[in-house]
Amino acid sequence: DLPVPDQAVDAALSLLVLHFVEDAAGAASELRRVVRPGGTAAVCVWDADREMDMLRHYWDAVRSVDAVTADAARVLRFGAPGEVAAWLDAAGCVDFEEHTIDVAAEYRDFDDLWAGFLHGIGPAGAHCRSLEAEQQAIVRDGLFERVGSPVGPFTLAARARAARGHVAH
Repeated sequence: DLPVPDQAVDAALSLLVLHFVEDAAGAASELRRVVRPGGTAAVCVWDADREMDMLRHYWDAVRSVDAVTADAARVLRFGAPGEVAAWLDAAGCVDFEEHTIDVAAEYRDFDDLWAGFLHGIGPAGAHCRSLEAEQQAIVRDGLFERVGSPVGPFTLAARARAARGHVAH
């Protein structure tokens, strides 16, 4: 429930959160509810399973200590082509379009990447912080290997799916 009156805004965006919303249909309706007729509703999510190297490598490394959690975390809705546009369509938006956004994250070294997990950033970081020290070390070593055992700067690729639609007049 967004704390915004009906048709109160020109645009609303769900940014990198739709994966984690329990009631996706309700979230779509809510996003559409707050946007004025003619306004824009938009969504962007990571293609976490196929094209988000950081998360894919992390969850692959987790499999050695917690396969059940790793496998569940890899199944994120809305990352495949067409899924976010279909989400907007189901919400009643019109004239929607979807785009693929390819980005790259540069890291000074492996510790630069690992620090985000240790700080608890995002669901993967929260998971990392929940691990016992021994499990955390196993995951760290596995992740280090999966990203190529870098000794200096390195880059990881990511892909996002973004879509926008308009609320009908």
